[in-house]
Amino acid sequence: MSFRALPKNVQVHLVLWWAGMIVAGLGVLGFILSFNEVAGPSRWATDVSTDIPWFAYISIFMWAGGGLLAWYSRHRVNAAVRKRKAELADAARVDVD
Repeated sequence: MSFRALPKNVQVHLVLWWAGMIVAGLGVLGFILSFNEVAGPSRWATDVSTDIPWFAYISIFMWAGGGLLAWYSRHRVNAAVRKRKAELADAARVDVD
């Protein structure tokens, strides 16, 4: 089935799901890249109770936000699939009276 053949609301939620997965992946990658600043040897040499770098906070927020966006949009796609399955099941029902 083509992407363009899907209803608009399903298209939007699929794009949001892809975007959420990308944002979450970038958040994980960003945190891995900032890990040396958060808990690396340079951090051990200085005071441990100094502020955590802002890049790590942004990465964690991106991971959490992307995960929530992906979960919500995937939930809406699953709801649309259930609705379409119910419509097709009702259309296939035959009364033999």
